[in-house]
Amino acid sequence: MDRSPHPTPCDPQVAAFVAGLDEDALEWFEERAAIIEFDGGLTRVDAESQAHAQTLAYLAERRRRP
Repeated sequence: MDRSPHPTPCDPQVAAFVAGLDEDALEWFEERAAIIEFDGGLTRVDAESQAHAQTLAYLAERRRRP
């Protein structure tokens, strides 16, 4: 049983991506997905897909910081 406070993403590829995130990036992903789903009116699957893309960009920017 998954005891994580975060729901497992619907798409298996996104779920595999999320499983490898550190706590900061996981929080970023979950915030984005929730905002997109609720404020944007998208389905959870579509929100997670967009959050995945945004998290990739976030991680790339984080790596560029000194």
